[in-house]
Amino acid sequence: MPSTAPGLVPGLLFVYVFAVVSRWLDGALSPVVNLEAVTLGIVLGIAYASLVGAAPLLKPGIKFSHETLLRAGIILLGFRLDAAAFISLGPKALALVAVLVPAVVALAAAVGRLLRADGRLSTLIGVGAGVCGASAVAAVTPCIGAKKEDAVIAASVVSVLGAAGVLAYSALGLVLPMTAQEYGAWSGASLPAVAHCLAAAFTRGDLAGEIGTLVKMGRVMMLVPLAVGLGAIYARGRAASRVPFPSYVLLFIVAGLVRSSGLIPAPVLSALVSLSGTLLLMAMIAMGLSVNFREIRGKGLTALTIGFTVIVVTSVATALVVGTLF
Repeated sequence: MPSTAPGLVPGLLFVYVFAVVSRWLDGALSPVVNLEAVTLGIVLGIAYASLVGAAPLLKPGIKFSHETLLRAGIILLGFRLDAAAFISLGPKALALVAVLVPAVVALAAAVGRLLRADGRLSTLIGVGAGVCGASAVAAVTPCIGAKKEDAVIAASVVSVLGAAGVLAYSALGLVLPMTAQEYGAWSGASLPAVAHCLAAAFTRGDLAGEIGTLVKMGRVMMLVPLAVGLGAIYARGRAASRVPFPSYVLLFIVAGLVRSSGLIPAPVLSALVSLSGTLLLMAMIAMGLSVNFREIRGKGLTALTIGFTVIVVTSVATALVVGTLF
């Protein structure tokens, strides 16, 4: 199997075409439902792998996408962070995020144990629901030694439930006795992905959208300590199979610090964030093209139950506390 740069090109182009199609479908379907391009891309990848199967010529580029492009996309994801902006919300918001994210992961693990689900799958669902959707799932997967099938299941579950959450929040925002600031904080604290939070929060205006964005960015900042902690937990007692802590997480921190310094011009920053989204989308599509459909089918309903329970409990709990914090 070719491993040189020319040997990667067919598979990379193939995955990129899937990414373009996924984004087109996302735009076409957005007036009806916000499913996110990553959800559509994963579904397309799994469908193609199950019905047709990737040709040997494509496999080197597909593997490169779900390994190397994934790491690059996560590093560039750090350029979304703005520590100063989040800190401006005050200590109560910081405390909310610091408690909320690990609590969501712990809840997912507990529900998973009740349903006798795989521990790593439950953890990934919790990470996706608690931090930033599919991006967080992809970042933590290598840290805990999870299988790519579990990563695809977890990413798909939180993406689909997040899309449903956008519709539910947009409707609830019209009837709940919340101020715009409280509603924005609620959206930012409880919906899975960045796109979900922003889509829901901005339905109540710019103030709600800005608060939701800041709270969500605080959750994204929890990715690093969470990845370090979970990596240590899953490595404990398994020295022989220990997975080295991925260096791209450290580079993610560096990117966030550079972003927070204000040294990068806005157009360059926008381009880096956009590139991150494209690389992560390609990585998740490549995972979909590489998975075992039978294993996904067997775990899908359990994973959906875990994700639904976690997101509903998180939504209700945060709705009860945002009024005292914002």
